[in-house]
Amino acid sequence: MAGFDLNSFKSSFDGGARAYLFMWQPDLPVQNTLGDATSYLVKSSSLPGDTVDEIIVTWQGADYKMAGRRTFDVWNVSLNVDRNSAIRKDLDAWMAKIHKIDTSNDYSYGTPGAEASPTGDVGTYFSQQKMQLLGYSGEVITTVTLYGAWPSAISEMALDYQSIDVATFDVTFTYQYHEFADV
Repeated sequence: MAGFDLNSFKSSFDGGARAYLFMWQPDLPVQNTLGDATSYLVKSSSLPGDTVDEIIVTWQGADYKMAGRRTFDVWNVSLNVDRNSAIRKDLDAWMAKIHKIDTSNDYSYGTPGAEASPTGDVGTYFSQQKMQLLGYSGEVITTVTLYGAWPSAISEMALDYQSIDVATFDVTFTYQYHEFADV
């Protein structure tokens, strides 16, 4: 067995990926008032996790463990509120499209994965969300795509006369599955 070589380790590690170098590319199925500028409002987030459930089968009196169903965690993003609160309004409009509580208490915004209608209505509340981990020079290291995503929770926006911080709120996305991809 070869000994530990610090120079080999340093060259393969190359400084590591930094937690503060990331970008969200939102895909909102409603009017995105801010367009590409929405990406700049992200305060913090994470790359989503997943789990493979354990199935235990008894065989000849012993427990045999094997892989079961793969489940995907929810994804959270914390956003800074822009001057006109457009990001919050856009996300609230998305939730209103899912459940129209103001007029008819209706869930009729198409089926979750329906195609766009001839009239231009999206007809779906699912979308793809992309998070990118960036390198030191801004190059994309990896992209995580969340498929069939929708906002399942939008948190409160704390307001405080004693604070000079920008207002923030959190959004929780539920989705079908995600994929990591090299660029």
